[in-house]
Amino acid sequence: MPLNFTEISTGEHVGSTVLARNILLAATQGVDSNIQQQIRGVKNWRKEYLGVYRALAKAEFYQEQNCLEIARVGLEQLAKSVRDESGRDLKQIVEAGWVGEAQVETFIISGTQPIRPLAISGISSLTDAAQIWAHEKLAEPGVVGSFKFLDSHKKLPLTMDLLIALAGGAEYAPTKHWLSAGGTVAVVARRNPQRWLDLIAQTRNSGGTLLIPVLKNRVPQDAIALTDETIAKNAGLDICDDTEALAGWVAALAVTRKERIVLGQYAYAPGAKHILVQAVQDALAAQVCSKLPANRVALAWLATPTDSTAVPAEVLQDALDRYAARSGTTKLRDALLGMRKTNGEFFETRFGEKLALIDPTSTLQGPSYALAKRSQRWRAYLANSQGVKVSYAIAPPAKTESVFSFRVLRATFRGAPKFGVQAFNVNDAAAAATALMIRDLHGPMPHRGSTALHTESAIHGGLWRMIYLPKSVWNKATLLGWLGLFTRN
Repeated sequence: MPLNFTEISTGEHVGSTVLARNILLAATQGVDSNIQQQIRGVKNWRKEYLGVYRALAKAEFYQEQNCLEIARVGLEQLAKSVRDESGRDLKQIVEAGWVGEAQVETFIISGTQPIRPLAISGISSLTDAAQIWAHEKLAEPGVVGSFKFLDSHKKLPLTMDLLIALAGGAEYAPTKHWLSAGGTVAVVARRNPQRWLDLIAQTRNSGGTLLIPVLKNRVPQDAIALTDETIAKNAGLDICDDTEALAGWVAALAVTRKERIVLGQYAYAPGAKHILVQAVQDALAAQVCSKLPANRVALAWLATPTDSTAVPAEVLQDALDRYAARSGTTKLRDALLGMRKTNGEFFETRFGEKLALIDPTSTLQGPSYALAKRSQRWRAYLANSQGVKVSYAIAPPAKTESVFSFRVLRATFRGAPKFGVQAFNVNDAAAAATALMIRDLHGPMPHRGSTALHTESAIHGGLWRMIYLPKSVWNKATLLGWLGLFTRN
């Protein structure tokens, strides 16, 4: 049943701009009156929304209570604002699926190969990769300790976890690497016979196990006909169209499986549809957190480095120091290109912690992307405060097929290294993100400062430590990477 954005008080359908304003106004009510005025004063949301999210990021980390209150109210508003044609909101839809009759059959595919450790191409160990990335300012120093933990604990108990990968068939999802490491993954992805066949083949060639959902009304009656091809032909759930059935499947897995449920939220969609898929993901996250004991559930994301956020003050200070230390040649180039210094802002929290506000966002991503990704951060910090294990791993920009299908973005990524930003190849990016998730699930959680959940082991590809104003970089990077307009190499 189609999902729509609605005005909570009237039930009328609204657009994504009205939705975002309503959610942000509700979330900041009683927290920051200045942000409320700023939201109301924006005349062109598409052009001015980034300023609102910057102010919001600073307010979120000014004190922990701000962050948790904004997250709690904002996420409640998001769930109430997405409804089906019968008027049910997402919480009601998910609850109905959770307690209703099962609509999904599970098919199990087992791997036949030895477990393979996670690896980065051309680098001898995860620790070596982390040291290189930290030295080149592509990742935060904490990633070295995270990867050292993995290198020294080769046999972590992945069999204790069931990864339910929402949009697990996506190019950047950790499914392939989780399977290779011997894990079990229940993949939620739309109907696409070839992609499901590829997932089945990957599983057969791994040491892991794949759980495949098939709606019961699509299960062939002839059991003999259940070949890999037949399963692939009928497999799949749509996160938005099959929300109730999906919730029932997650509930069934939670009851019938003994592993800890790890809900991995990897769905992306263009434009306003991104808010819809994220709202469903978050409604499922809220449900598993409320229905299962904290020690039986964990949440995981591929978090974006392209969101305004608070970081330790050292991150910005390092960028400013390197800007001041540029060579004469670089200064001349920057003058010719019109490059501008980063506009990061230092600030202190209510309790005296020194932080910096940075903003590596781009208007190319759009306001729907901003709301969807910010809501993920809200859930991560809220769940963490409730004792739920969380992996909110900042993952690097990657050369995915969806990105490289745009010629301008190909050119931008080709020229970006000239300004300290590096896009990773997809396999290495996914392996690194999977490694961070495994470490977060089975290692001690960080406790160094209020931003540690997202900053401690961030792999941001240089975006956070960029010495230039981001919007002065992108068009210049495209200019210098002009060959990308004509080639994918």
